Amino acid sequence: MNYQNKINDLLKEYSSGNKDGAYKKLIKILNKSKDDYLLRYNIAVIEQDLNLNEKARFNYKFIIRNQENIKAMVNLYNIEIKEEKYQEALILINKVLKINNDLKFVNKDKAFVCLKLNKIKESRELCKVFLLENKEDLDALNILGLCYSSENNFEEAYKIFNKILFYDKNNIPALNSLGRLYHEERNSKLAEKYFLKALKLDSSSYQVLNNIAGFYREEGYYEKSIRYYLKSLELNPNNSYILNNLSKSYFDINDFKSSKFYALKALDYNKHDGNIQK
Repeated sequence: MNYQNKINDLLKEYSSGNKDGAYKKLIKILNKSKDDYLLRYNIAVIEQDLNLNEKARFNYKFIIRNQENIKAMVNLYNIEIKEEKYQEALILINKVLKINNDLKFVNKDKAFVCLKLNKIKESRELCKVFLLENKEDLDALNILGLCYSSENNFEEAYKIFNKILFYDKNNIPALNSLGRLYHEERNSKLAEKYFLKALKLDSSSYQVLNNIAGFYREEGYYEKSIRYYLKSLELNPNNSYILNNLSKSYFDINDFKSSKFYALKALDYNKHDGNIQK
């Protein structure tokens, strides 16, 4: 069997379910063919699928250093977004757009990252341009709604989120966003209603879990808050924001040992966050 056929068979083997075995065999081949960028890319995709993000990051960066590979850049910035490393994601997004500015989905991803970096005006304008040709794109509408919310333009935000629910009554990001809006406006009953509805539809959304945990903490239900933060942490164990909030929740109930434990874990992942060190 020749070299490429062997690789193709192992990729099929991985897709068929023998993930660990196929992956290990592919790594052995890569160790003998380090400059096979296509093989390295396929392995990085597998590592991303297996949640081996550090290994995937290494391989994507290896590829990008040697060639302008847009797919590798896109996959790498998605890892950075998942791990909430938004500045790193933005650098990669701008590199992709410099190569090809016509990739609409990348502009939408840039809008999301700009929102997370508090570049609200830039995010809002990117969304508006994107929505001119994609009027019913619910992800872009949600980003736009979050922009309005960040600018305290609650009237426009409500319009956007309700528009999303008109298209999809079970849209989890919109339900979650409405929960946050009502929480900000101190309407506890409606905030809880929307958070719980979003959670019922997807109990594995760490964003919803994190938001409802924060809601219960502010409402003084500290045990509930801790329970939801712990569930959120199971889904995203390296998230310093969740770890820090969990530390604060334990502090609220005078469990200083647990509070210190989670604060130190948060610092392991984000040593420069002054809020954690407090």
